[in-house]
Amino acid sequence: MIESIRFREAIGEDAGIIADLHTRSWRNTYRGILPDSYLDGPIVSEKRDAWRKRLSSPVSDRQLVVLAIHRQAPIGFVCVLLDEEPARGACLDNLHVVSDFQGIGIGRRLFARAAGWVSVRDPGRPMHLWVFEENHPARRFYDFLGGEICTRELKRVGGVEVPALCYSWKDIEAVTALALKGLS
Repeated sequence: MIESIRFREAIGEDAGIIADLHTRSWRNTYRGILPDSYLDGPIVSEKRDAWRKRLSSPVSDRQLVVLAIHRQAPIGFVCVLLDEEPARGACLDNLHVVSDFQGIGIGRRLFARAAGWVSVRDPGRPMHLWVFEENHPARRFYDFLGGEICTRELKRVGGVEVPALCYSWKDIEAVTALALKGLS
């Protein structure tokens, strides 16, 4: 199955597709972490507006958004931003893979594409991301990739404050190699 998956950079017309993937992922992953009223309501318009804005023309050369596609259907995406939190390095803002395709290396490939892009665009710069503290599957993934927790903060999402952890990677080239290790 993995050989039938292709990756491509997102374009403006992909905003709705990515917003739908993002919404579906949050609904599946964050039940019990974020309020149902948020996940069943305002998240849809928030994600659509955010992705429409992010992928509007011209797309910034300071961001990368890559889609994973299986048989014409989008199954995941990654987004990395160079200027979101410059003091922390590049920001891996999103990494989502639909549940039916998790555990087969799609997330690792998306992560490696993001990290590889950062190492070319901004050599020597670290990369970081925020993850909800209660998102244990994602935390295991980032731990596996050698991420180090550098801080904990409360993030306001959906009208509530949720504990979030900031993971950091200082050696982007090493983490790119680690992410791809053992994948054909």
